[in-house]
Amino acid sequence: MDISKRFFELGEYGAAGLFEQPERSLFYRKALGTRRYLETCRLPAYEGKPLYPSGVLDRDYAITHGFMNGFTLMPERRHRIGSELADAFEREFRVYNGGSVPPEHTVAGNMSQHSIPHYERVLREGLLAYIPRIEKIADVDMREGLLELMAGIQCWVDRCVSYLKSVNAEERVIQAMTRVPLYPARDIYEAVFAWNAVMYLDGCDNLGSLANGLLPYFNGENIVPLLENLYDNLDINEGYSMSLHTNYTPLTLQCLEAVKGRRRPMIELFVDETTPDEVWEKAFEAIRTSCGQPAFYNPKGMLGGLQKRFPELTEEDLRMFCGSGCTESQIAGYTNVGSVDCGINLLWILERSMYSRLLRAQSFEEFYQGFIDDVRGNVDIVTREISNSQIKRSKYSPLPMRTLLIDDCIDNETDFNAFGTRYKWSIVSFAGMINVIDSLLVIRDVVFRDKTCKKEEFLRLLSESDEPFLDRCRRHPCAFGTDDPEANAMANRVSTDIYSMLDDKKPAMSDGFLAASIMFRSVANFGRLVGATPDGRPAKAPLCDSLGAIYGKDVKGATALLKSVASLDLKRAIGTPVLNFNIDPEIKDEHLRALVLGYMALGGQQMQISCASAETLQEAYDHPELHRDLVVRVGGFSDYFNNLTDEMKRVIIARSIHK
Repeated sequence: MDISKRFFELGEYGAAGLFEQPERSLFYRKALGTRRYLETCRLPAYEGKPLYPSGVLDRDYAITHGFMNGFTLMPERRHRIGSELADAFEREFRVYNGGSVPPEHTVAGNMSQHSIPHYERVLREGLLAYIPRIEKIADVDMREGLLELMAGIQCWVDRCVSYLKSVNAEERVIQAMTRVPLYPARDIYEAVFAWNAVMYLDGCDNLGSLANGLLPYFNGENIVPLLENLYDNLDINEGYSMSLHTNYTPLTLQCLEAVKGRRRPMIELFVDETTPDEVWEKAFEAIRTSCGQPAFYNPKGMLGGLQKRFPELTEEDLRMFCGSGCTESQIAGYTNVGSVDCGINLLWILERSMYSRLLRAQSFEEFYQGFIDDVRGNVDIVTREISNSQIKRSKYSPLPMRTLLIDDCIDNETDFNAFGTRYKWSIVSFAGMINVIDSLLVIRDVVFRDKTCKKEEFLRLLSESDEPFLDRCRRHPCAFGTDDPEANAMANRVSTDIYSMLDDKKPAMSDGFLAASIMFRSVANFGRLVGATPDGRPAKAPLCDSLGAIYGKDVKGATALLKSVASLDLKRAIGTPVLNFNIDPEIKDEHLRALVLGYMALGGQQMQISCASAETLQEAYDHPELHRDLVVRVGGFSDYFNNLTDEMKRVIIARSIHK
């Protein structure tokens, strides 16, 4: 059967390209498939916006093009092409089919892979300037594949220009599309236009270090409308993040102004004691629009910690830091990062440790060391599987577009997924950390120190999810979030013992592992794997959704909570250690600023803020039609409250709101 022809007749042009030359390498075939996609994909309608494209990417195919795998068969559209063609695709292009991490340890990710193009280089040189570098590549299929991809991009640009002319688009839009991203940008409008075009070519994932990248083209213009258009394009395509660093300029303020009331991008704003008043004011104005933006980042902690972990990182490249996806640490334009490669379910491990070790443990110390051994065993399994997945992905899942757009793949003559990038690491998230800390405090005090409940009875009540017993556990006086010295000491011990397990490990094909606590929206699903736990959590209830206190246990106020969080070994969790922090809209700016800086002075790395009163959240739950635009922060990312599951909405409502 002529597979390519059959795909073509079905309108699956990208898939047809994959099978045009089946004797060639997977890299070449994916590049050719991408070319065919760019030559034929439906272009978004022009609706008078200053940037083009604007609107939703064309992904209405059975085999769709995207940034993570290049091409993916959508299960719900399999019937469009039939089993024979679907099987043919899967035999050749799904040899690598995601990670092999144990499913219980995939909280928020399983070999997920967000990244960021080197936008700045495209703006500075234009994509056509890449061709001489491509032509030097020795490997024939890689060289010719990238040239096929470049031909596809040129065709896509020509199609966009022809379409814009056909609908009498604004002349400056036509002229900008004619020039960028193929040629260097000459002014701020062309720079933003090119940034937008490259974002679409990459698949609308992340925006990188936007203000820094645009600065060479900026002469004081008001570009807020352009930024709003860019942000909306990222949002409608379910894109993610961007960063703003401490070299503040008027562009910093415009980037913050443009995000008001918007769900995306998730902005990472680096702040310290030198941050100007106007930056704080603009940031707080944005937060008060209930958009969840920006999150605050500690430059000394995050950037300094990253450079300590990877000494080869240059100061110049560190200024390209951007959290991709939810908020996973990357260097924009230069990294292949597993983000998130896995999410180790610590509470799942603790439950198994309790039922296998508690009865025979003679002391809390013996039980604790057994639990840590169990965590270490799971970390060993997970990191080994990450290495296995990296090797398999490097052989069977090339990504030509990211090889083109992310350095130093072309110069290293190595595919993105074979780790041709300048920097490379793997992010391992640990989920349920605070549940574990509070659970261990209860086990230590109730079972071993005070002996108010026998081990057998303790396990029986947990196995039955006995609510009166769980309520007593929730009310245990020594708990994380109250700046209790004993709880803080336990938090530091547990987090150090666990995060440090990655210190001496190295993946097969990248430079190291970074610990993180990023839970995304998966805390509800993965909580269902775990029975009732000694922190007072009922069976199958969600895990904690960040490194903040749970069940409203932070009863001594915001300062006590932040001191507790800072007692964690956050310097080891530069993957990022996410803290959800809810504020009442009435909180004063100077108080919020003091809390942010005070937390960072204690070693806090990241704080993301939701701004809504308890009454507003409850009203949004009861009457969603009244609050369609309410945005909240959830485990590393922002989303509309109405988009969340009922269970996740209740998690948000249960958080303490600080005034």
